[in-house]
Amino acid sequence: MRTIPFEPVGPAVHTPYHSKKLVHNPCVPDARALIESAFECLSAKPGFVAREDQQQLAMLIGDCIESGQRGLFEAPTGLGKSLAALIPAIANAIASGKRTVIATYTNVLSEQYWRQDLPLALSLFTDEPPRCSFLIGRQRYACRVGVEENAPELMEAFVSKVQLGIETEFRKLINRKPRELAHAWMQIATPPVCPARLCPEYDKCFYYRARRQAESARVLITNHSVVMQDAILRRASHGDSSLLGDYDFLVIDEGHDFANAAQAALEFELSENRLGVLLGVSNKLEQAVLPMASEAGAAREWMETCESFRVAVGRCVTDLKAYALGARRTGLLAASPPEVWDSPQVRSYEQESREGAQLLATSVAQEIEAFLKGIRSALKGWKGEEGKELAGDAREAIRSYELYLREFGWGCEALLKPQGVSVSYANRAFGIDDGHTSLRYDTVGIAEPLKEMLWDEKPFACMSATLALDGDFGFFKRTLGAEADFEEVLPSPFDFHEQAALYLPPIGAIPDPSQARKDGMEDVYYGALAKEIGALIRAAGGRTLALFHSRKEMEAVFERISLPEELPVYVQRKTGVAAVGERFRENVCASLFALRSFWTGFDAPGETLSCVILVRVPFEVPVDPPQVVRQAWLLTQGLDPFSAHSLPLAKMIMRQGAGRLIRRSDDRGVIAILDPRLRSKRYGEEILRNLPEDMRTFNVPVEAFASLGIDGIESPPSHRSDGEGE
Repeated sequence: MRTIPFEPVGPAVHTPYHSKKLVHNPCVPDARALIESAFECLSAKPGFVAREDQQQLAMLIGDCIESGQRGLFEAPTGLGKSLAALIPAIANAIASGKRTVIATYTNVLSEQYWRQDLPLALSLFTDEPPRCSFLIGRQRYACRVGVEENAPELMEAFVSKVQLGIETEFRKLINRKPRELAHAWMQIATPPVCPARLCPEYDKCFYYRARRQAESARVLITNHSVVMQDAILRRASHGDSSLLGDYDFLVIDEGHDFANAAQAALEFELSENRLGVLLGVSNKLEQAVLPMASEAGAAREWMETCESFRVAVGRCVTDLKAYALGARRTGLLAASPPEVWDSPQVRSYEQESREGAQLLATSVAQEIEAFLKGIRSALKGWKGEEGKELAGDAREAIRSYELYLREFGWGCEALLKPQGVSVSYANRAFGIDDGHTSLRYDTVGIAEPLKEMLWDEKPFACMSATLALDGDFGFFKRTLGAEADFEEVLPSPFDFHEQAALYLPPIGAIPDPSQARKDGMEDVYYGALAKEIGALIRAAGGRTLALFHSRKEMEAVFERISLPEELPVYVQRKTGVAAVGERFRENVCASLFALRSFWTGFDAPGETLSCVILVRVPFEVPVDPPQVVRQAWLLTQGLDPFSAHSLPLAKMIMRQGAGRLIRRSDDRGVIAILDPRLRSKRYGEEILRNLPEDMRTFNVPVEAFASLGIDGIESPPSHRSDGEGE
């Protein structure tokens, strides 16, 4: 192992960075010197507040890039992670031409990197800037053909005005209601597969233009999902194909969320919706090749080949519906490894008809293979005018479609053959009478696949404000398989003693939620929550984000809460998440009741947010097949599922939720945790130890806010607030 110029792996503690003098070619700029120079330039910017640990993180990442080693870094909110990643990436691109991919969890954060942070970072260097590019998932880009065919009026209003051609630009430029925007975007979004090079708009295509730029960029901004798609494509093609091109280093920002992207990328689903996509792909394929078929005098044969496949897929849809009629709500089909499948936990779970599911999956795979053979047969001998050979052009036209179809077929064949730590199951998603059943394959143990596809292939740095638990990275490393050469937990730049307070309700104020559910006393529990949350909102003068673990709980509390008209409460509905978050930011007196999507990534700095309520510790309850299989797997490894997974995961989510409050050095507010188990259970102290240090603790809401100089209102409740959300 090569030596990296900082302390080796050990306890995760903060140690100042000390550079070692290395020998460099005098004609080549020194990356470390470029990083130091960039921070000197940054310190001269008006309003910039120097943060020693931001430069420390940049130096650590810079050395990882330069030496090709791996690092895990906890960088708290307010440290400036984005610049700490961009500056060394740019410096190493200038010094040695190394290509760095920087990926974050959401498209919103990726855009922030691209539009705000990258221009600032580039301005800190006097050298010619390296090529930089931006790439997200293909269906987030507009399709120019789709616009021409389905919404030509948008050519002037949208296509001619955008920089990237992505969905967020569309939503900003087109003035329509949210539902109308969603419908319009579905009509013009880039399809999952297309003619690619043979499309008449290929040279102008927003997505393929971004792909071409990505392959030559020295600094590439993307998201977790694209990184996983790239890794899967590399593995499937034995390294011959990729989305990102060959790169030297990978930075994973918001690393605590990478597991979600990995699991989503490694899943497969056979459902009515997916079969509908298959039908759409066959239609697109038919239209893409039809001009050549017509020139070859084989149009009828070609259309019959495509129509026969659609009829076959239609039969599969009918078979899936028939299977659904006899399916339970959720039933296991298979699990791996064998000791997990044979475990009492898995064997006691509802089993489903494996034979029927196998027949269905095999039927779809066989129909796809028959269609591909039919295509190859149909193309033979196609010639145009003057004997022009057309088969080659046609094969080029179908290449991307063929790859999509083949991958779908492979997924069907593997559906009931789980490998590694994984599970196959039938899932009735919308209720027992609807008949909507999907067959799913989920990878439960993602550590080994990620090591094979990613961590052992590329040097990396994973960073997040909540990457460590109890001061170390053990849970992250065990869950994702990411072993590092160096680990560091950097201190927060915020003074939580002065900026934040912790509120815990008095003992007895709120019943134990688990016991209340067992005793059938949930109504009493919801009423107690409504009383506590109402008092906190009044003490804060609105400005409250209440984070719930379940929709049922959130809506039950909302029905029972009473607040003055001047303190409205918005509620996160099943759609319009971004819109309701924006409404909350704009109304200083408003409060927001929200679910999982607001526990992480949501940013509302300033006076609009003075209180974050964590209603209940979000423990994972093993009810879904992946959760049951994970629990069984941990038991076979001699681990306690609660202490090895459920509790660490809950700690991580609680840290993320609490992190919504203090986003800037002038923020002030209260973190309120309403779960009485923090006082009554041994794990309560463990959870509290993972929250920011030095916060003063109160059990009277008004006193907590008064300690920070925050005044609310004292008027009694008059009626339930207006919770109309998007």
